[in-house]
Amino acid sequence: MLPYLFTLLSIANWLLISESVSEKKVGTGRHPSAAADLSGMVHVVYGRGENLYYSTTQTGDQFTPAIRVDSLPGLQLGASRGPQIAASTKSVVILAIDKPGNIWAYTLDRTSGQWHKRVPVNDAPDIAKEGFLGLTAEPDNSYMAAWLDLRGNKRNKLVGARSVDGGKSWSANKVLYESPDGTICECCQVSVVSHGKQVAIMFRNFLNGFRDMYLLQSTDGGQTFGKAKKLGKGTWKLAACPMDGGGLSVDQAGHLSTVWRRADTLYTARPGQPETELTTGKNAKIASTSHGDYLVFQKAEQLWAVTPQQKQPVALGPGAYAKLAQLNNNRVLCIWEHDGNVWAKIL
Repeated sequence: MLPYLFTLLSIANWLLISESVSEKKVGTGRHPSAAADLSGMVHVVYGRGENLYYSTTQTGDQFTPAIRVDSLPGLQLGASRGPQIAASTKSVVILAIDKPGNIWAYTLDRTSGQWHKRVPVNDAPDIAKEGFLGLTAEPDNSYMAAWLDLRGNKRNKLVGARSVDGGKSWSANKVLYESPDGTICECCQVSVVSHGKQVAIMFRNFLNGFRDMYLLQSTDGGQTFGKAKKLGKGTWKLAACPMDGGGLSVDQAGHLSTVWRRADTLYTARPGQPETELTTGKNAKIASTSHGDYLVFQKAEQLWAVTPQQKQPVALGPGAYAKLAQLNNNRVLCIWEHDGNVWAKIL
């Protein structure tokens, strides 16, 4: 009786999410990234071959026709490698990494509607070969980027740079964290979020054979950071990289929420608080609203969602590498790739 009841509840929950809005094809491409500005407009970037495409949505169910921003020879795409995007009221910035390991910034001036010619972000050549980076925009039109970097000793460390002119130029690169064991985890996505002058960076560390998630926090817009702090109470001893960097979000009050994988299980936690076990899965992302947290994750070839209204995971359909961005009225947009196309759905 219980399995039958669970099946009926799962079907009912799936119908509740499906009734909100059907999935929408955004375009043909891979590894989308999405970011909302303060007005609730969501900006989307994705790759197709060596080309970068950009689109926006205010509602989540209608997208502007995608425009080709540029062609970047050797554009990194695959396994969470791909362009990243962030937006302020004055600009939109896209960061992309080429296969030699160089990071390039593209800036859209929102007043003129013109894209500026790409500029380099890394000040040492060919050092971001793993292709993983994060990006956030701050209210004063400054940006903070962080990435896996091989400079100096050819071992991965966390390095960052700031832009104070809307992405047109970037500061000298600064090593934000270097593992005393020689390297941080080599193939996991870096997450960066901001709220006012608060900036947080989440990454997977590698200490004494354990690959756990750590958090760096700044209170001065990313100019300086405190000590890296481990997330959760448990630990994961692993002799290989899981290629899963989890997700990081900040709500309107400045509270951070995290979701990440340890072994085959997903956990969520706020800094300094005990972890909460969720379910089995991988590649989880999180978006925090005043109503609660929205989560999306991958299990096999399917995407699943958890919302404040629906605490049990509900299948969204086939797909991978989902991202979340908050629309107006506490609605959350999920965007992902499947079968060579980029799709979106309001949760």
